[in-house]
Order: sequence, then structure tokens, then C-alpha cells
Amino acid sequence: MSEKHVDVSAVVDCANYFRLPLAITLAMIIVMLTDGFDLFTMGYVGPHLLRDWGLTRPELAPVNSAGLIGMAIGSVALGWLGDRIGRKRAYVACLAFLFTGSVFCYLAQSIAELSAWRLITGIGLGGVTPLGATLISEWTPRRVRSVVLACVVVAIPLGGTLAGVVARHVIPEYGWRAMFLIGAVAPLILFAIMGPLLPESPQYLAQHPRQWPRLARWLNRLTGERRFDGSETFTVKAPGQRFGNWFATLWNPDFRRTTVLYWIVFAFNTFVVYVYTNYLPTLLDYAGRSADVASRSLEMFSFGGAFGSIGGAVLIGYFGSRWVGALLATSGAIAAVAIGRLLLAGNDAATFELLALCALTGAAANGMHAFLYAVGANAYPPEVRASAIGVAQTFSRVGGVASANAAPIYFAMQPIPPIDQFFLFVAVCVLVLVVCFALIPIQIRRAQNLERSPTLK
Repeated sequence: MSEKHVDVSAVVDCANYFRLPLAITLAMIIVMLTDGFDLFTMGYVGPHLLRDWGLTRPELAPVNSAGLIGMAIGSVALGWLGDRIGRKRAYVACLAFLFTGSVFCYLAQSIAELSAWRLITGIGLGGVTPLGATLISEWTPRRVRSVVLACVVVAIPLGGTLAGVVARHVIPEYGWRAMFLIGAVAPLILFAIMGPLLPESPQYLAQHPRQWPRLARWLNRLTGERRFDGSETFTVKAPGQRFGNWFATLWNPDFRRTTVLYWIVFAFNTFVVYVYTNYLPTLLDYAGRSADVASRSLEMFSFGGAFGSIGGAVLIGYFGSRWVGALLATSGAIAAVAIGRLLLAGNDAATFELLALCALTGAAANGMHAFLYAVGANAYPPEVRASAIGVAQTFSRVGGVASANAAPIYFAMQPIPPIDQFFLFVAVCVLVLVVCFALIPIQIRRAQNLERSPTLK
């Protein structure tokens, strides 16, 4: 075996971003837009489904819960699969689940059928983000990694905004089922494209000596030079102690505290995101706002996520992730309280203020969501990274399932409490995640404190 050793992370960190990493980023953004479209679809379909099938608001809970349970399954199962057979193969499997679930949601004739197929869709949705975040982090130079991850993850709420625009034009003309049909076409196209074109994770290939010739070819594309021929010994340097069992690694002394706090923050933030995603239009409709304002509120929530994610990622470079994330989330708690007070006042003239507050909550909640994937990719070693993020996302579905029942429980109360009390409860949940996020020990440091990448030897 050759004596030449190559640290794959160093090669990636020294590479020009505006080559292969940019192409992978654009591909992941398109996939995340599709993911966001499918994720937010039920939020736009829900009010029309209630009227079409003669349902009550609490009867929507099984559909939303099924999707979140599916995401819990997909997060851990496909994340684990990505560490075992490669990120690329697991990612293509996600697209197959998205296509299958959306097609049969289009054909569903009952709540039970719709719930079953949202479960299948959810499996695909659950795997897309942790696998995408892992693949991006492993192909992107460290100096721009946080910003790139934020740009990719923010495509999820932007996909939700796109779903709102499409819903406003498609549902009145073709009915709510058309949203699921549209949600099936994009994964089918991406399935055909991603299979042959998407590269495998360099860290995954480095762990398998038989794949070193393949890794050498991809690294040559990355650098734009014929520097490697596959005879090298490829390694990946990462901090922290690892055990053979990936789950044991998450709980060893190097990562235990990070894992506990990371899971708690993920669960609470997922609760907040999905309360807004699934029920914001329904809550505004109950508060007496027009259907147009209710629909636009979710669009603004999604749109605000772009500014929170990307703007926050830029600030991380100057100040690190700890205080940027905590302060952004705190602004979301304040905005939630303000939304509740505005709805309680019943001032129809304050539509602009209401939509602006929805955008701020989106910036906070979705911005934190993007931060969590970036922090997870930074905190764990590459051989367990997809599993670590996947299992954290799975645990976060505890918050997701709770969110599916939060609004139905509220509407089932007799008498129903004032609307501002519901948003005050959401704000308290946000403050819990703020404290836990600030206490996570392994965070992204500000750029000037980052260690220089190791060199080839």
C-alpha cells in the first residue's frame, strides 16, 4: 500500500467552492424545495379538506400525526441506512417514498387512507434533511459550510411558500387533490436525475478501501486536477472518541451532554415549527381573519425562514452559533406573544403587522431549525454523523406528534380559552429551547477562532 496519506477533510476544506460543491448545493436546494412543498401541503389543504369531507378541526389530527410519525421513522432508519450503504443511495430512497406517498394521497378517499399514505410520505420527508445536511457538510469547505447549510435547509420553508402560491391558484381551479399530484411529480423527476449524477459522500467513501479509486475520481473533479489515482490511503480526521456502536458514540463522555441538549432543543423547536406549519391558517381562521390572510400568514412564516436561516448563518461567522441562535429564537417568543395579543384585539386593519409578525416567527423557528442541522454536522464525527442527526430528528418527532394534537386539544376545550393563551403557550416552549440551546457545549465557533485545516502529508 502506498505511504501517501490523504486527509479527505483537508482536501475538501482547501477546495474551490465554486466547482463541484456549488453544483451539489444547487441540487440539494431543489430537493429541499420539493421536501418543503410536500411538508407544508397539509397546512394549505387542511381548511379545504374540512369543508369537502365535512370534518371537524380535531379530526385532522390523525393525518398530521401520521406524517410526523413517518418522519420519525424515516429520520432514524434512513439516517442509519445512509451511514451503512452511503448517503446517496439512502437519499434516492427518500425520493421514492415521497413519490409513492404523494400519489396515493391524491387517490385517498378517507381520513384513514390519507393518514396511511401521509405516513409513507413522512418516511421520505424524515430522511431528506439529515441526509442532505450530512452530504452538504461533507462536500463543502469549512469556511463557508454554515452559510451553505443554512441556504440548503432554508429551501424547506421556501418550498412551503411555493406551496402556498401554488395552492392559491391550483386549489380553486382543480381542487385540493391536485396539490398531492404536484407533490409527486417533482420527486419522480429528481429520482431519475439524482441516481446517476449525485456524488457519494467523500467521508463515507474514505471509510471503505474498495471505494478509494472512486473517491480519487471525485476528489480530482473537486480540485480540477488529476492529483489522486486511488492508490493513496484516505483518512478522515474528526474530534471526539468513537466506539464501534454508533449509538454508544453519541453517549460517550465527549458527546453525552451535547446529545441530551441537542435532542431537547430539536424536540421543542419541531413542536413550534409544526404548530405553525399545520395550524397557523386554521388558528387565524378561528380568530375571524379572512381565508386570504390566513393563507398568506403561512406563506410569510415560510418566507421569513429564509432571512432567519441565511442571515443567522452569516452572523454565525462573526459571533458563533450559540448566541446568534439563542437571540433569534428569543425574538420568536416575543413575536408569538404579539400575534396572540393582536388576534385577541380583533383589529382587522392590522393585517400588515400580523403578517410581519408571522414572518418574524418564521425567521426564528425556521432559522433555529437550520442552525440545528449545522450544529449537528459540526458536533459529531463523520462515521456517525447521518445517524446522529437522524436519531436527533427522530426524537424531535416527539415534539412533532405533540404539535399535531396541540391545536385540536385547544379547540376541544370547553370553553375555548382566549386565542392569546395558545400563542403564550407556544412562546413558553420557545424559551425552554432558548435556554437548552445556549447550554449545548459543542457549537460552531466564530470564523476567526476556527482552527486551520490540517494539511496533506
